[in-house]
Parts: sequence; structure tokens; C-alpha cells
Amino acid sequence: MSQNRRIFTVLAALLVAAPVFAQDLTQTAAAPAPAAVVSAPVVAAPVAAPVAGPTMQSSTVGVRANLGTPAPVNTPAVPRTGGSPALMIVGVAALLVGAVVGGSAGTIVMIVGGVMGLVGLWNYLQ
Repeated sequence: MSQNRRIFTVLAALLVAAPVFAQDLTQTAAAPAPAAVVSAPVVAAPVAAPVAGPTMQSSTVGVRANLGTPAPVNTPAVPRTGGSPALMIVGVAALLVGAVVGGSAGTIVMIVGGVMGLVGLWNYLQ
């Protein structure tokens, strides 16, 4: 059994590592050089010289109002349910686990799950 487990572990490691090596960015073979392309010279657009000295924009001290943005739109509030649905789901899961366990321990788990589900339902309906 131990030898089978080692073989399975090695195979699993190789299968997981194979995609990692496929994503290697280094090139294994030299790529052919692209053909020379003749292009027209690029003409730069004239750049406006920065304004020297103080400006009205820079004279403002403190917080500046951004008048270019529209007023915020009131969106409807999304009702928060909190943890009530989660409490109901855990309660139902506890009921199922208690039914599978059986006996007095299963009965206790089912009772606790039922109480959790009912508390979650009560909070959800409030």
C-alpha cells in the first residue's frame, strides 16, 4: 500500500507541475528576426509652455469643490438579512446530520439544529 501511495503522489505532482512549466516565459528557440520596415518620421506636436508665476488655480488653499461632477443619485437601500439565512441553513444541515448519526447523540444534534433553524427563521421574518 505504501508503494502505491508513493507512485500516486509522484504522478499527481507531475500532473500538477506540467502546466506550470508550460507557462515559462523564456524562449527555447531563437525567433527569426523581423524584416526591416521603412516608416515615415514621426513629427511631434508642439507642447504648450507651462505658465510661469502664480495662477488663480494654485492660489486656492484648502479643499476645492469639484464642480464638474454631477450630483449623486439616491439608490434604493438593499435590505440586509444579516446571518439569518446562514443560521437557517446550518440548522437544516444539523437536522440532517442528527438523522444520520442516530441514537441519543443524533437526537440532541437534531434538537439543536431545529432550534437554530427556528431562530434564523424568526430573525429573517422580523
